[in-house]
Amino acid sequence: MQKKSLRIFAIVSLLLILVVVAGCGGGSGAKRISGLSPEGVVKTFFDSAKNNKMNEAGLYISPASAGDAKTVVKFMTGGSGLEQIKKSNLMSVKLAGQQSDYAVVVASLQEQDSFKFTVKPVGLEKIDGEWYIVDFDQIYTDAKYKVLAQLLANI
Repeated sequence: MQKKSLRIFAIVSLLLILVVVAGCGGGSGAKRISGLSPEGVVKTFFDSAKNNKMNEAGLYISPASAGDAKTVVKFMTGGSGLEQIKKSNLMSVKLAGQQSDYAVVVASLQEQDSFKFTVKPVGLEKIDGEWYIVDFDQIYTDAKYKVLAQLLANI
């Protein structure tokens, strides 16, 4: 069950890269809503991605995640997870843990027209007073995110 959740979360992480790649266009007029809580960032990201507003959704991705070449390659070679978001409803987002500039929220998704629920942990980093979503794989490979990895391990 945990491996399946991690795999699903990895797919969502790849979606984040899709957003970043799509958001690198510039000139879109998309603006980031400032002052959001970690839960608010995840909700806003999800709503933007579900409504195919990739430039807006990309504004909620950590700059460090946006520049990870390995993640971009993974995205380019398959499976973005965007279809999963488009066919799901965000039921709840709850703060699971926070330590200094790192937070973990748990998002509950329900697949449309079914009773299938998925629970996904999402790691966030606070940069210049604003929360940003961090790529899941990067959390476990970048020593900078050791605290975030520990918060995820407690879920």
